[in-house]
Order: sequence, then structure tokens, then C-alpha cells
Amino acid sequence: MISTGKMRIAALLTAIIALSMLLMSFTPSQKRNNPKKEIVILYDNDVHCSVDGYAAIAAQKSSELKRTPNVLVVSAGDYIQGGSLGAASKGEYIVRLINSAGYDYVTLGNHEFDYGITRLAQLSEMLEPEILCCNLYDLRTQELLYKPYAIHSFDKTKVAIIGIATPYSFISSTPSYFQNEKGEYIYSLCSDNFFETVQKNVDQARAEGADFVIVICHLGDDVAFDEINSPGLATSTHGIDVILDGHAHSIIHGKAYLNAKREEVILTSTGSNFENIGRLTISRRGIIDTELIPVDKIKERDANVTALTEEIKQEYKEMGDRVVCISEADLIMQTKEEGRIVRFEETGLGNFCADAIRGAMGTEIGFIGGGSIRANVAKGNVTFNDLFMLFPFGNTIATAEMTGQQIADALEFSVSILPLEFGGFLQVSGVKFDVDVQTDSPVTVDINKNYNGMVGEQRRVRNLMFEYEPGKYESIDPERVYTVAGSSYLLKEQGDGYGVLKGIKVYDTGVIDLQILERYITEIIRGVIPEVYGKPQGRINIIY
Repeated sequence: MISTGKMRIAALLTAIIALSMLLMSFTPSQKRNNPKKEIVILYDNDVHCSVDGYAAIAAQKSSELKRTPNVLVVSAGDYIQGGSLGAASKGEYIVRLINSAGYDYVTLGNHEFDYGITRLAQLSEMLEPEILCCNLYDLRTQELLYKPYAIHSFDKTKVAIIGIATPYSFISSTPSYFQNEKGEYIYSLCSDNFFETVQKNVDQARAEGADFVIVICHLGDDVAFDEINSPGLATSTHGIDVILDGHAHSIIHGKAYLNAKREEVILTSTGSNFENIGRLTISRRGIIDTELIPVDKIKERDANVTALTEEIKQEYKEMGDRVVCISEADLIMQTKEEGRIVRFEETGLGNFCADAIRGAMGTEIGFIGGGSIRANVAKGNVTFNDLFMLFPFGNTIATAEMTGQQIADALEFSVSILPLEFGGFLQVSGVKFDVDVQTDSPVTVDINKNYNGMVGEQRRVRNLMFEYEPGKYESIDPERVYTVAGSSYLLKEQGDGYGVLKGIKVYDTGVIDLQILERYITEIIRGVIPEVYGKPQGRINIIY
């Protein structure tokens, strides 16, 4: 029988051991050199050319500097793409604003690669903040393209900033940018040893005396992309204090995860398009805190950055007159006699736009709603403004996997109200078909005109064929999965009532349609829109 006294001693020993273990878990922070004055790190992610926010973050930096000299500004990527200002200058306008706003460190988002590796190298030379990326290697030399991390000293306190790009850049940008002429990848983003690569750099930074380790990464918190995401980074590594994340456009105020050693790591993200500015603080006691400040709550604007923003907007307006290509034919979306024909019949311009989306994205099929095509293009010189008038909305392009049956059903909805016009009437690339308007449409819609199903066996769409090689067709296979490109408005958001697409596997690339169009024109058809697009090509044969 155990005495009460022995039980008390045992309980006391257990408590002492537990307390000692608890104290041990905090040993790393006890050894840190905490700052003499508060450290403030302002951060953004996924700005996507929302240029008016730069004057706000610059003003916030000035405000913070009045309180403490220890201020940094960093970005978690996707800044040079996502709007016409970025596309028109291939990123240069955004670089000028980042420089003016006083950023210190940035990492690479997947859309920093959208203008190609060569252009990224040029922009890197222009950028004043240091680009950090620990996982982008040139396989030909086995060397990193950028410095993996920086250690910033605030008196005796050392803060490591580590940059990380998403391995999914290879598929969300243009794969050929990362390949040689043989289609072999010549760059690596360490998808095979991702966490090991990050851990190696964290360990090196700690070995060099880093008291705090902050990661700026472009991974996203979307667990659909396996474990290579920011929550996976938090739980699969150790030694990181805070993860400033981008890519998924999530608003994360400050979520705590337990790392591989059961220590806390904070994950935060600002959303997108300068909805918020992130503010990370490290107190004199070494306590880390994060908050998101809505940009519209920041009343001050930096005068110099504001002036540069207005100057750039004026330059952009003038740049719109630059010639992008030559069209060998008039490309028509509407006529005085028939109105907006692109919304109820095949047009050469519709074919060109669908071909551009399909060709630039490398999919088997391309779709574009007639309502997304907004202007005629005259024969002769075509300016950037002409293209902007054609695609004025800045819709992003998505890719999807669809079965042949899902494609057939989508096309059935597309032609459901013919001969009336419909903004969701699809111009197509990679398929051709007949439409029997004499047959009543089987499509039913709800009170809001959203797809609600089909009734009966009859279909308007007939003889649906897939172009498996240029000019060669075969009947579409209802069971086979095809790759499709179109606007995220259509494929992801099911705009124009396309509930028929609900449940398909979709990936929004984030690349705007205008950028895709210019890429197709300059890189694939080499600056000349062929005469064949001056008239329909027999892709949609409507039988009245």
C-alpha cells in the first residue's frame, strides 16, 4: 500500500518534471535577443496591379517610423500581373511603384513568371527591394536564381526573412517558360523535396544567429493542392515564427499552428488587391503579434507615391496607342443591321478569341461567352487600346477538366434561347457542331435564369465533333475527360447562369484575358491576325 505522503511526493515530482519540460519548450525564445525598440513589418500579398494601394502602404511606413526606427515592408508575391497597367508595361510600372513605396524584401508569386524568365530577370534588375526565393533553381547550373533569405539586424536583434515560391508556378503560369526547346524543364521549384529545402534554409538562418524567422511565401492555404501549402509548411517544419502567405487570396488575421516540434507558428494573409495591409510586430519582450489594417481605414497617402501613380496612369493612357499587331481582316462582333451577332451565331472574331484562349493555355478546347467580346477590330494596325476595348473587363482565365457529356450539356445551355441573343452564347475552339433551332430546347432555368436541368431526350446540339489534330475531327466521347480553357467567370463562377458547370474541376490561373490575348498574338501567331478570321469557319452550324 502506498502512503499518502509518498503520493504527495510523487505528485510533486510529476509537477516539477512537467514544469521543467514546459520551461524547456520556451528555451529558444529565452535565448533570443529581443529588440530594444518594437519591430514592425508591413506586408502585402496578391496586389495584382491595384496600384492605388502603394501610396497607402508608404504612408503607413512613414507613420510607423515616427514611433520606431525598426520598420520593414515586404511582399508575398503576385504584384506585377493582374491588371492592364501590369500587362501594358510587362511589370515595369509596378516595379517603379514598389521602389517608390520603400519596400525592403519581396518574394515571387506564380504570376511574377507570366512575362517569361527573361523579363523577370530584367525586372529583378530594376527592383530596389531584394528578391528572396529559397526554392528556385537553374537545373543547368544547380544554382539558386535568387538569394534564399536575408538576415536584417535591428541593433543586436537579427530577423531572418525567407522567401518561398509555389511549385505550382509551373502549371499556373506558362510551362514553356520553364523549359528548353526540347520541352525539358531547366528550372526547379523543389516540388520533390520542398519541405526539406525550406528546413535547410531555416536551419542555416538560425545557425547564423537569427533570433526570429519570418517567411514570406506564395503557397496559399488551399489544401486541395496536396500538402504543399502554407498550413503544410507550418506543420512540416520547425524554427519558423511567422508565415506571411499569399496565392489563395485568403484573409487570415493570424492563425496558430503547431510545427513539427509542437511549437507555435503564426500564419497570416491579407486577402488580395490591397484590401488590407498586414502589420506584424515584435515587442521589446519578444512577443509577436499580427493584425490586418483595411486600406480604406488608412487616411493618409504618401504624396510622392501618389504623384508617381498619377504619372504612370497618364503614361499608360498614352501607351495604349502602341501597335501590337496587324489584322488582315475586319473582325466583327456586331453590325448595324444585325446587332451583336457574337451573341447568337459563330463569328470570325469569336473564333479568334476562343483560339487565343485555347492556344495560349495549351488546352484541347477553348470557350468564350459572346458577352465577353465587346468591340470590333478593324483591318490594319491593332493597338493596345483596341485589344483593351475588345476585352475590357479584366476577366481571369481558368482551365478545367470536363467530360464530353459535360461539354455537350454546356453547349446545349449555350444555344438554349436561340434565335435570341445571349451573353453566354459560346464561341468555341477545338469543337464543331450543328444546332437545330427547330427543336425545342430541353433546358430548364429557375426564376433567375440559372440552369436548372434538362427534360426529355431531344437535344438541339447535334454532331458534336472534337478536333484532335488541326483540321481532323472525331465524335466527342461522352466519357472521356477533355481539358478546357475559358474565363473564370464562366468555368468557376458559372456566370450567365451556367450552373450546368457546377462540380467540374477548375483551376483559376489568375491571368487576365487581355494578357492571354496579347501573349497569343505576339508569341504564337507572331503579330499577324490571319485573314481567315474575317468570317466564320463552320464551327457552329445553325439550322433554322
